[in-house]
Amino acid sequence: MKVIIAGGGTGGHLFPAVALGAELMRQRPSTEVLFVGTSAGFEARWLPASGLRFELFKVHGLRGHSARERMMAMPEFARAIAQAIGVLRRFPAAVVVSAGGYASVPMAVAAIIKRVPLILMEQNTRPGLANRSLWHFAKKVCVGFEDTAAFFSTNKVTVTGNPIRNEFGRLREAGKEPFQSQILVLGGSTGAHRLNLGVVNAVEKLTKDVIKWSLIHQTGEADAGIVKAAYGKLGWPGVTVVPFIDDISAALMDATLVVARSGAVTVSEIALVGRPAIFVPYPFHRDRQQEHNARVIERAGGALVIRDDEHLAENLTRAIPELMADSTRLARMARAAKSVGRPDAAARIAEICFQAADAGARA
Repeated sequence: MKVIIAGGGTGGHLFPAVALGAELMRQRPSTEVLFVGTSAGFEARWLPASGLRFELFKVHGLRGHSARERMMAMPEFARAIAQAIGVLRRFPAAVVVSAGGYASVPMAVAAIIKRVPLILMEQNTRPGLANRSLWHFAKKVCVGFEDTAAFFSTNKVTVTGNPIRNEFGRLREAGKEPFQSQILVLGGSTGAHRLNLGVVNAVEKLTKDVIKWSLIHQTGEADAGIVKAAYGKLGWPGVTVVPFIDDISAALMDATLVVARSGAVTVSEIALVGRPAIFVPYPFHRDRQQEHNARVIERAGGALVIRDDEHLAENLTRAIPELMADSTRLARMARAAKSVGRPDAAARIAEICFQAADAGARA
């Protein structure tokens, strides 16, 4: 059986796709998986080193662009759809999975045109433009959070959770305890400039407290040098600055407290391993997508949500030492976060894919 999984742009769309692909091949080892993304996305850097089979289209997102820019992008999308139809001829998939984001659209449209069963994955609490446009044509829509189900028809939607890479499940089952007094800062797969500066400024204000802690700060490529230099001026030896953390599961399991953006996959990973978090949602989404994701864990009691505004550093300066000084509260938050995790998400979506493919073969 052949399966195409399309999606990318950011790690938040790519890594659930990779997790699902691994689960499909685990359940049915004869399954062949082809990943499809965009040459403009994070996957263009990550997939070539992964050993996975993939195709990249030249396509860019439309949301937030001017009407003129959207018109100019239409020929690019048309070419990408033609490429996607060609991919289906060369790789006749029994099912196409759209993992969301603009990178998934050409392949999803090709599946609709060629009448190949289409499964959608929606990671966020508020659906993105691609899935809002395509869900009517899908066999099933698999959503990461219960809050998301209301945006789709009840006969198509299933609350599965977000697929998380296998190493998270293994570490979760092992029940590894975190290191004492270790803070992990995550800006997402491509970094977060405002969050990076906010944390650095907060650390500068917390000079007397930070000597008690160690800190790992994932900055993204663009900010690695700036952040490293800023910490260097503070003379604090307990900080490690990296552009990207490959083994994010181990980093999360080692963390006493996580300070992070709240993309859907980051929220799901933190919930799965059960770690207390301070979420700083990206402030410029029109539908406040990351804020809604973060509120899911906050309502359960597993996180604090701090706005990314002019008071970010001051608010972090208050919140971080308050939490780090209260081990009982941290443990309670960890349990609450873990209660939201869905460790079987990949397996549930794989089952839906196999059902759709088998039904298509019988039709």
